[in-house]
Amino acid sequence: MNIVCNGCREPIKVWGDYIIDGHKRYKICHEYEIEFNTEEILLKSREDAISWICADLLHNHELPENYQHYLIGRKYLAERTVGIMNITGTNQYTLDSSGRKPHSGVTATKIGIEFHISHSTVSKYLQYAKAIDRLKAEFPDFGRKILYEEIKVSQDNIILLAKKQEDEIKRIIANSAENGKVTTSDIEGRADHIEKAVIPVAAKATVKDMPAFDPDAYVSSLTLTIPSWISSIKRTAANSDIKTLSAKARCDLVKVLNDLISISTTIKNILEEN
Repeated sequence: MNIVCNGCREPIKVWGDYIIDGHKRYKICHEYEIEFNTEEILLKSREDAISWICADLLHNHELPENYQHYLIGRKYLAERTVGIMNITGTNQYTLDSSGRKPHSGVTATKIGIEFHISHSTVSKYLQYAKAIDRLKAEFPDFGRKILYEEIKVSQDNIILLAKKQEDEIKRIIANSAENGKVTTSDIEGRADHIEKAVIPVAAKATVKDMPAFDPDAYVSSLTLTIPSWISSIKRTAANSDIKTLSAKARCDLVKVLNDLISISTTIKNILEEN
């Protein structure tokens, strides 16, 4: 309720007649008849606007990991549709002098660099985003629960689930309400679950069949998460009246900040030494 007390300090960002940042501020301002300013963001197309919104959410908001992965995939889809102009004035859909298309991974590589992940991970998030969009369109509440991690479902299972018929998805969603998760067995059917349960030990997957180990997985995830912490700290510093904080709130925050500084320094030193 800082807006009600202090007014709307940040402009509401718009693209044409559409609000692309500041929906909550706009709603509060209208409800309490508070004056506000707008800032026009110049974008060429709807897909450009989607890419801008995804980037803004990823860089300036603290979101669950599932939501971050979805936004990266959705940003990639938008930018791939538009085509990213390179220094020669061509884009990834323009034929070169030999009549061939340039490398199709340019956009994925660019986004991967921006968020410190591999281009193959960006491509995987694209499939995840498409699957989420399909599920959200037909089952909006289920889609929201996935993004906010209220239901446990792996990315591979989300992609698999989105390929099912609507009545099958309804059945699986109904089952997930009981245990708060969706497994491969849920998607493939109870008979498959029973069959897997009686496989002898000797028939279990070998090391060769297991997914390849990704040594960067934890670090990439942390690298993607930390910017949201920074944004949250900046928002708190900008919007809180430090003088009015209680002694307990001050002590609690100082403690966790000291813990953060300590562990951050430790891991930074380890990275720099190796």
